[in-house]
Amino acid sequence: MNAIAVVLFLAGAGSWIEFRLKSDLLEESTRDLQMRAHLVNDAIARSQRPPQEEVQHLAEVGGTRITIIQRDGTVVADSEAMAANMENHGERPEVRDALARGVGSAIRYSDTRRSDMLYVAYAADGQAQVVRVAIHLEQVNARLRVAEHTILLTVAALFIAGMGLSFLVARFIVKPIEAMRSAAQEIARGNLDATIEMTRRDEFGELVAAFNTMSRELKSRVGQIDANRRELSAIMDNMAEGLLLVDSDGVIAVNNRAAARMLESKDSSLAGSRLWEIIRLPEVDELLASLPNLTEPRRIWVEDRTHSQRRVLAFVATPLFDTGKGERHAVLLISDATEDQKLLEMRQDFVANVSHELKTPLTSISAYCETLLDGADKDETVRRPFLEKIQVNSARLTKLVSDILNLSRLESGMGDESRKQIDLNDLVARSVQRHADVADQKNVKLSMHPMAEPAIALVNDEDMTEAVDNLITNAVSYTQAGGSVDVTVSRNAYELQVEVKDTGCGISAEALPRVFERFYRVDKARSRALGGTGLGLAIVKHVALKHGGHVEADSEVGVGSSFRVTLPAMPTQRE
Repeated sequence: MNAIAVVLFLAGAGSWIEFRLKSDLLEESTRDLQMRAHLVNDAIARSQRPPQEEVQHLAEVGGTRITIIQRDGTVVADSEAMAANMENHGERPEVRDALARGVGSAIRYSDTRRSDMLYVAYAADGQAQVVRVAIHLEQVNARLRVAEHTILLTVAALFIAGMGLSFLVARFIVKPIEAMRSAAQEIARGNLDATIEMTRRDEFGELVAAFNTMSRELKSRVGQIDANRRELSAIMDNMAEGLLLVDSDGVIAVNNRAAARMLESKDSSLAGSRLWEIIRLPEVDELLASLPNLTEPRRIWVEDRTHSQRRVLAFVATPLFDTGKGERHAVLLISDATEDQKLLEMRQDFVANVSHELKTPLTSISAYCETLLDGADKDETVRRPFLEKIQVNSARLTKLVSDILNLSRLESGMGDESRKQIDLNDLVARSVQRHADVADQKNVKLSMHPMAEPAIALVNDEDMTEAVDNLITNAVSYTQAGGSVDVTVSRNAYELQVEVKDTGCGISAEALPRVFERFYRVDKARSRALGGTGLGLAIVKHVALKHGGHVEADSEVGVGSSFRVTLPAMPTQRE
């Protein structure tokens, strides 16, 4: 690039010098011919010889062509041609100018000499003739060629000197600039480690130092931005809730993995998709339509009726806000509210069931009291049975309220601080002993099968005892006379298990998954007749969950049922 610049500069300079030199040579030749024309004119005026002889003599001495022309254009004499054979020269440019201004010059082709000539004509005041002197243009060109050789040599010398100077300039000025350009391109390609090594202490050295500082600062800033982006991306991708950034038309700009999963999209990125095309629910369409008018976050619950299983999604939309690019977006949070909806419905059912369960004994108590107050208290045969009924219903209410309070306590987590290490063999043995009399009265064989070694578990004694009591009570209550109830304590490598197995009436396959729900009864009439509250198995389930375990149930109608409580095991040695 530097060589091209030097060549162009020297070529331009050489052409300009050649042009100026040629112009100067023509001007010098013209002045010389003017002087010769004056001399020829004076010589012819003093000469005694005929004009033709004088012209030839002067032409030989001066080395020029001389022509004498009358003012009417007639050629009187010419040093190189017969005047009589020559045409009228009155319209020649140099002759016309000489007649008008005294001196005229022209460069043109000569038919007589068949070459380009430089003509100068001179017309003295008061004379009847015009003297024209001419030389071949080749004479001027010959002098020009000599000058051109000189120019060429000069240009060559200047080119060499210019290249040398350009090389020095390149090393001194261009090289650091090229280094900075190369480093800038590396940075643009993502190589933020690119720096320039230079020890110069001049302005370029300061510029390079500033560039390296900028490069380090840029790397630090980009690294920080990248770290923030990764952190934000990690937070978004690990959120349990789905996150969407949408515009006012519902077009998704950003989403996290949870959002793609909840919207059941095959692609992890939903950018560019329209939300109302992915989930076709009227409630979502209405939420998107309301975005431009929102002034505070809005929450809606939507039941996804397009899903194979019941699913409830909660959408929270923020008002539209301006982004850095001048666009308007809103944030949508999506969460799976199916379990929350189930809990809400269970709470509503619980309130309804509690109200119903309380209403029945209270109604009975109220009816018996009214009857007694109406005068039946005077009749001994009526008073005592009614009071016994009131006592039974009061005990039922007491049991129901107690179970509700226990269930509420278990769900709230209260009582965890009272856990201790207990041998389940001893705990179960005590429960079996408490129910032995009831089993004997029903002619039900109640048996216990303890472990050979201690079954140590970290439990709340009261809660675990109530859970085992509820299982044994249900097993004995629903087992016919002649049947059996077996209570077994067992252990594997990591878990302890208490199993209560009976040979009772059994539970149907349709009802079995719901037996641990509150107030659920397989046979409502029989359960109430036996004094059950419908909360026993729910309490068993929550006791197991509270202690880090779980419950299971197997049953077959007419064969019997098996309920198992599994808990984390403790070391077998007593501490």
